Amino acid sequence: MLSDLQPWLYPWARWLVSISPGLTITSVRRSYYEQLELWQASRRGEVQYPVAPPGYSLHERGRAWDMVGSTRALQQAGYWWERVGGRWGGRFGDPIHFEA
Repeated sequence: MLSDLQPWLYPWARWLVSISPGLTITSVRRSYYEQLELWQASRRGEVQYPVAPPGYSLHERGRAWDMVGSTRALQQAGYWWERVGGRWGGRFGDPIHFEA
């Protein structure tokens, strides 16, 4: 699944996942239409986390992925991801979102 990321990002994401026990990858690359469907579902209140509108998500460019797990595990992963220059939470403060 992580192999759907941009080739330069893949090793970094793989590293983060390897040091983040208890987290599960739920989403990596999405097409414009997949993002549109997810965004529409979020507007109907069917999605728990924030969703960027289509055309504004780095998932569409292979530069983001989502992971779920305990709040503590996500905070630790976010801490390490930001230490190496990544962005945790994106523009919408999404705790499961990791991007470059």
